[in-house]
Amino acid sequence: MTRLFRLFVSSTFEDLQMEREALHTRVFPELAELCLKRGARFQPIDLRWGVSEEAGRDQRTMQICFEEIARCQRQTRRPNFLVLLGDRYGWRPVPTSIPADEFAAILDGLVDQPADRRLVERWYHGDDNAVPPTHVLRPRASLEGEQWLPIERQLHEALRDRRCRPAGRAGAPASVRGVGDAPRNRTGRLLRP
Repeated sequence: MTRLFRLFVSSTFEDLQMEREALHTRVFPELAELCLKRGARFQPIDLRWGVSEEAGRDQRTMQICFEEIARCQRQTRRPNFLVLLGDRYGWRPVPTSIPADEFAAILDGLVDQPADRRLVERWYHGDDNAVPPTHVLRPRASLEGEQWLPIERQLHEALRDRRCRPAGRAGAPASVRGVGDAPRNRTGRLLRP
């Protein structure tokens, strides 16, 4: 059996296009040739071309990325993940599911923002068959990216840590903590923008 090396490539798309292109045109062909000489195969996984519009509308982009990362980790010991870091945070999706108890806390935290509360209730539906019960982000249906982005931005704002603080609770529930805010490290310290 031929040994397979799968490498998941992760980066923001807009500011690292030239670097990704260099990997695909210069580096990866050499790695593929090196692997072939040693009886192995090299397979780079770059999802900038691989997530369909339908999957995006169904809110499955992150699920597909995580599944591909897991597949790379199962099939290749190390290295199996390459991250290119630049000057942007990149796209940060709203959570695709929120546990029911956390969702209730979010709604409690939005009692003074009725428009935001309606928005969250409109885009998340309860799934009582899940164990534990959750609220799931609805598919975008026929909304194109340009139409979805303002809604996603509003959802980020509605789910923000500062707005989801029910009385007696310190911060937002874990599933939405930091959504729409600058990233923080494990101790809560703000990471460099």
